[in-house]
Amino acid sequence: GGKFTCISGGKTIPFKQVNDDYCDCADGSDEPGTAACHNGRFYCRNLGHEPKLLAAAFVDDGVCDCCDGSDEVKGKCSNTCLQASAAHRESL
Repeated sequence: GGKFTCISGGKTIPFKQVNDDYCDCADGSDEPGTAACHNGRFYCRNLGHEPKLLAAAFVDDGVCDCCDGSDEVKGKCSNTCLQASAAHRESL
């Protein structure tokens, strides 16, 4: 597999360690899809609406911050991305 270089510091790790729920990079750049890094960011894909970056502290906090519900345990949040997108288009 390939290699991933942390955004800050230049540390290089195997690509398979990206989004593996373990913070390898001091800046958290190897975990954009998990809450493993306290200073990291979580990426909401929000298919059908706009993607969003959250502070990792907002993941698994009981509040549905991503319209696709990906920031909380499976089943806690319903996917509201299509409704959010429609409401956004109507407001334009």
